[in-house]
Amino acid sequence: MRFGRSTAVAAILAIGALPAALPAQTVNKPSKAQIDSAAYVLQVISSALESKEVEQPVKAALFECLYSNSLSQISAATDKVIAGNPGKVNRKDPSQMLAVIAGTCGYRPAAAKPAPKK
Repeated sequence: MRFGRSTAVAAILAIGALPAALPAQTVNKPSKAQIDSAAYVLQVISSALESKEVEQPVKAALFECLYSNSLSQISAATDKVIAGNPGKVNRKDPSQMLAVIAGTCGYRPAAAKPAPKK
């Protein structure tokens, strides 16, 4: 099915109008540190979702978490885990951050299977 030019323009305008329908958040404006932290969390999540090295169950947990929660909630929960474990997580290491974010989002790796007895 092919849409006409006017239908496409109407669809684009409708999509553009969606953000205006969302309530404005003026009560608690985030600080620059909170915005920077959330931006980094989003960057790690985005990179993980595009990576061929990240397993599908991790990707699924991240996507579901991002869909169900606001980025500010995910970032705040991640910051809380890092603050509760001083010196254990290097914020500049994306793989460590991915592990914390995935854990915050509820991902739990499957228990390692014991080696077969000979």
